[in-house]
Amino acid sequence: MSSLTAEEKYRNFIPDESRKYLEKMFAGFKEKVSIEVFTEEGPHNEYNEFTLNICRALNVLTDRIELREYALDSERGREREVFVTPTVLVAPESYDIRFLGAPAGEEGRALVESLNLASKGIEGISATTSEILGKLSDERLIRVFSSPTCPYCPGQAINAFKAAIAKPDKVSAWCISTLDNENMAREYKVGSVPHTDINNAVTFKGLEPEEQFMAQLVFLKPLDEILAEMRQRQVQPEETEFEDIDLVIIGGGPAGMSAGIYAKRSGLSCVILEKQGVGGQVALTPKVENYPGFTNIKGFELVEILGSHAREYTEINQFAEVREIRKNSRFEVFTDEKNYRAKGVLLATGVNVRMLDVPGEDKFYGHGVSYCATCDGNFYRGGKAVVVGGGNTALTDALHLKHLGIETTIVHRRDQFRAEKVLQDSVEREGINVLWNSEITEIVGDEQVESAKIRNTKDGSELTLDTDVVFVAIGHTANTALAEKLGVELRPDGFIKVDPSQRTSVERVYAAGDVTGGVRQIITATGQGAAAALTAFDDFTRMFEEVKPLPKNIW
Repeated sequence: MSSLTAEEKYRNFIPDESRKYLEKMFAGFKEKVSIEVFTEEGPHNEYNEFTLNICRALNVLTDRIELREYALDSERGREREVFVTPTVLVAPESYDIRFLGAPAGEEGRALVESLNLASKGIEGISATTSEILGKLSDERLIRVFSSPTCPYCPGQAINAFKAAIAKPDKVSAWCISTLDNENMAREYKVGSVPHTDINNAVTFKGLEPEEQFMAQLVFLKPLDEILAEMRQRQVQPEETEFEDIDLVIIGGGPAGMSAGIYAKRSGLSCVILEKQGVGGQVALTPKVENYPGFTNIKGFELVEILGSHAREYTEINQFAEVREIRKNSRFEVFTDEKNYRAKGVLLATGVNVRMLDVPGEDKFYGHGVSYCATCDGNFYRGGKAVVVGGGNTALTDALHLKHLGIETTIVHRRDQFRAEKVLQDSVEREGINVLWNSEITEIVGDEQVESAKIRNTKDGSELTLDTDVVFVAIGHTANTALAEKLGVELRPDGFIKVDPSQRTSVERVYAAGDVTGGVRQIITATGQGAAAALTAFDDFTRMFEEVKPLPKNIW
């Protein structure tokens, strides 16, 4: 007979390190949070048991959580309109936040964060999100389909939870596990996670910056369509009006926000223009462990800290896409809302995931084309997969898929990998097929991917390879469209060429962050942003008499 009490067993369900972290978090809860769990005997018993165990474990860690358990067909279940076993409701007396399916793996992180948000209430919602959702007048039901192995899914679910807390009378937020809700996933044609459906009206794939998510929630349209309609409605003045400013910073990632802080502190007037939501790639990063001062922080949390700091110094205009820059004695910067006349321009425009740019890639995105094997590999267990690339990410993806029981082939355009030797050895040991000197020319299928056409780059021969999915892992491309229009010199790899002080080849045009290539890390981006702003100050001091001397407390 076990000598452990039931409470001790449930405490042991959570590892020591995680338990200490959770106990500290729960101790800071401002309000008690209730959890209601609904289960029904049947084929989902394994998921039911896990859900009950994790919720009971959370309950015994603190008196700030109150757990209640019900049968699916109970009166409470009918009252709450619960129809899936297991289902977890978070603070149901205040919000409609629920988990359909067992919150395992990464989904467990989303559950913990939902409790934290429910405890904070409206105080945990940013002013920007509250302002955007202030325009929401109709009800919204958000379904975020997720997977236990998807590191991006908690971020998208948290976006939905924040909306439900900001507008509890209008927004319902459901996180649906595809692992134990396969029929629902098929009904909504989920082929990649996170997959977000709103009101059965619009669908979005992938993790989105918080502000972009909220804008799309309000308008039920992709951000590009929202901006296009705004441009059409805008009445153009007969004479172009400009706001005079020292420095226009284009891009609201770590480099741009750091530049804004240092520019303003040095005495320059400036504005940050961001065509989406602030944060750049960091906002889409599940976990950051290498930024000094934070041993472990979620990407969106770090973005909130950086954004709050930057806004103390400078204006950040989100969803402000720069349409054109003209260089005269000053730079004329045109956006849909406002135009600026500036002494200089700082480009912190970042990078995007590199795509194959072949027929079928766009058509089958989310239906057999994916850029995250960790997120979507589970959909293709027992099937066939192609991984494109030869670096660390590509080989790691291939090994992950192989371990899921997926017949995997790597397609690489060179005759050797760039990845670390240990990964190359693992690929060889696992017997993963490799097509060297090869590239995909077309992705083929009807509603789902069925095959890929592949060409040998040396002899020109072609073959068609049957596959259920193509995972693309070929790096990133720099966002240099504005730089190229200004005549800025690029490096051979397509990134902006800068000198040690972040000057480009065009006078009074500076660049910082991932768009300059090299070591693409948050810490280097913030350092480059600061350096670029201080360089701009030095240049403007020499060229324009009205710029004031550098304050003594700049450091």
